[in-house]
Amino acid sequence: MSIAIESISKQFGNFTALNQVNLDIDGGELVALLGPSGCGKTTLLRIIAGLETPDSGRLAFHGEDTTDTPVRERQVGFVFQHYALFRHLTVFENVAFGLRVRPRKTRPSEAIIRHKVHELLQLVQLDWLADRYPSQLSGGQRQRIALARALAVEPRVLLLDEPFGALDAQVRKELRRWLRRLHDELHITSVFVTHDQEEALEVADRVVVLNRGRIEQVGAPAEVYHNPASPFVVEFLGQANKLPAQVSGGRADVLGWQLPAGSVADGQGVAYVRPSDWSLSHHAVDGSQEVTLKEVRAVGPRWQLEVVHAGQPLEIELSTRDDLGDADLTPGHALWLHPRKAHLFAGQAG
Repeated sequence: MSIAIESISKQFGNFTALNQVNLDIDGGELVALLGPSGCGKTTLLRIIAGLETPDSGRLAFHGEDTTDTPVRERQVGFVFQHYALFRHLTVFENVAFGLRVRPRKTRPSEAIIRHKVHELLQLVQLDWLADRYPSQLSGGQRQRIALARALAVEPRVLLLDEPFGALDAQVRKELRRWLRRLHDELHITSVFVTHDQEEALEVADRVVVLNRGRIEQVGAPAEVYHNPASPFVVEFLGQANKLPAQVSGGRADVLGWQLPAGSVADGQGVAYVRPSDWSLSHHAVDGSQEVTLKEVRAVGPRWQLEVVHAGQPLEIELSTRDDLGDADLTPGHALWLHPRKAHLFAGQAG
């Protein structure tokens, strides 16, 4: 089921939630709407669901205009952050609920309902909990039951609003990998909202980065991370060192380092270098400059270093201590640094 979003805008009083948003989602795709709080991602999800009506623009499912189609007729499944399970119903009855409340003429028989519910509980690997109540389940189990309930009505589109936001970090990691595997099996067109960059990059086929009601970039996870279209995308998708640059004749001077400027026009620019995109050594190499080590932190298997160059503090990350061999990592010691990759844009570093 493809989804076409055409020039969608939505205003709440004086606040512009969405401003001329255009997006095409292919059938069977898993798309992440990613951005900070207030960027419009949940509003867009609710418009797809039919829970909000756009002020202008058009929405189509598989080429059919659904802008004004009521929620019940859209055939969407919705999974919320806080599960929204019925506490007084067993796991089995929670999953069966959407089937039991159908109009009599479209309601399946009891035998079909039982078969379908057990099939879905097996799919989410929780068939053994059919007779339990939500209060007897862990957070991760509740979210999987909420997903089974959303799938029970055979939705054309599955919508997930911060589905793992209420869970602790380890459970979130396990569930998002499980969701990716489940999607690969079912191939239901799915859209999920998240503010977690790692979650979006790991789970989605494509990532839609929103900012202040507009789309900043759409692309595969590797594309938006390695080739960000704007300073906002760089800064939102992980930490980056923000440095002043001077562009002239296709080259950029960044604190003395000479880097290719690409299509950036001559004048002032800003360069972003991710902590993992530095090349650090304990001796001078071509293109490197001397820096002073200020601080060293071991974070699990990774090493985080802060150095100073020309009065500018820089964050560096090494995958292993072995990357620097037997270099002296005592604060105040001199090291040599060169950026392997930088994202350059016109403007001021301010």
